[in-house]
Amino acid sequence: MHAALLTAFLFALTGVCANQSSRLLGAARANTWRLVVALALLAGWAHLFGKGLGSETTLWFFLAGGIGFGIGGWCMFQALRRVGSTLSLLIVECGAAVFAAGIGWIALGAALRWEQMLFAGLILCGVIVGMTPGPIPNLKRAHVLAGCGLALAASLFQAISFNISRHAFNLLRDAGESIAFSSAAYQRLIGGLLVAGLIYGLTALWARRHSVSAPAKHVSPLPAPVWVFFNALFGPVLGVTCMLWAISLVENPGLVQSVAATATLLTVPFAYALEKARPGWSYYIGCLIALIGTTGLILLRHG
Repeated sequence: MHAALLTAFLFALTGVCANQSSRLLGAARANTWRLVVALALLAGWAHLFGKGLGSETTLWFFLAGGIGFGIGGWCMFQALRRVGSTLSLLIVECGAAVFAAGIGWIALGAALRWEQMLFAGLILCGVIVGMTPGPIPNLKRAHVLAGCGLALAASLFQAISFNISRHAFNLLRDAGESIAFSSAAYQRLIGGLLVAGLIYGLTALWARRHSVSAPAKHVSPLPAPVWVFFNALFGPVLGVTCMLWAISLVENPGLVQSVAATATLLTVPFAYALEKARPGWSYYIGCLIALIGTTGLILLRHG
């Protein structure tokens, strides 16, 4: 669970970076460029120190990346532009935990024990309490609903992606093989970049044919390339590598995702600095509830 906690911190950072880059560049473009940067970083590491593409489960990791990074990433970036990083992360991370647990139970046969469900539920309740009501200033209801729907879709694709990755680790274990987590992240990233690049091309073509105007100019304390680099570093490179590390150790990815969902709470201080989203008292109550749940899961795991 320590890897899951590290994942939560990294995902909190990448959520804010993704929001800034998507507002500056547009959703599809920002998603594609962060994957390009991440691929360059991971490719060097995987080929120098890991197995590169030499794995029996490469196609499974390709598929996981295409669904999670490609489709899920595009949905996430679209949600970020509509409702901001705080609400988007709330829906994506909590929704992904529920979806991942259910898919892991049905597809992998990894049912959760009642005490695991209790503490995972406490974490999600803490996240929901801490982030509700979330600050959504000056947004129309249709805009909010669209953003929430896209975030929910992103959570489903993320959950499917993590369960496919867990299936790949199961296949490697059964074959008596292993793979560096950075190499698995690299293989996932290739599949994600292919799908994201395709979506970017299609959306650019559609925008050109329908004369869609560019996103409204966004003022940011840092230029777009800096946000793209940090989004790539904290998300696809370090965050996903830690997530795969955690998934390889836990039978049901829903437990890992439950801990990672605390990223929503951790992102609040960063969102406040950049988006002026001041937390209320419910935030601190939610943090306490989530902390109790996280502690419970860690004690169950290591007790």
